[in-house]
Amino acid sequence: MGRRKIEIKRIEDINERKATFLRRRNGIFKKADALAKLCNVEVAVLVISPTNLPYTYGNPCFNDVVERIQTPSASSKLDSLMKELEQIKELEEVLRKRQERNREKSNMMGIVDLKLEDLVAFKGKLEAHQEGLKRKHVEMEDLSSLSMLSKNTKKKKTRTESSSGQSREMYELRPRIPRNYLE
Repeated sequence: MGRRKIEIKRIEDINERKATFLRRRNGIFKKADALAKLCNVEVAVLVISPTNLPYTYGNPCFNDVVERIQTPSASSKLDSLMKELEQIKELEEVLRKRQERNREKSNMMGIVDLKLEDLVAFKGKLEAHQEGLKRKHVEMEDLSSLSMLSKNTKKKKTRTESSSGQSREMYELRPRIPRNYLE
């Protein structure tokens, strides 16, 4: 009796399905055992039945193989760390080359290359720039407080005449005083 090709589809008969499951499960475990013996490898197989029962096979032991997978050995950790170190070194080299190219493009010297006099002059420029920024900050605060004040003030239009005889309109800012404040 030769082997016949069967169509892979779900078996509808429950009893036939259970019998097929047992045969196939035992066949998988035999193949895993042969693989472990022939190739000297560790094998772990987990099969869950239609009734949700787990069946396991392991060579040397299922739990040992699973534990080894979950906690890699020191050598594999060392290998992964060495690969990571190599990647970091390559990245560092790329960044160093890019930094040198940028320095050459901008014709700037590194701070390490500067003389003391250059550093002192650079410090002075930085301090002057900082003072300018502080001054602008104060001006902006003053302007923002004026704009806040203008929201609470009433504009009164007045006409003024200049020395050349031309009249021009100006606004006089008066703070609004609540009525109940005067009483």
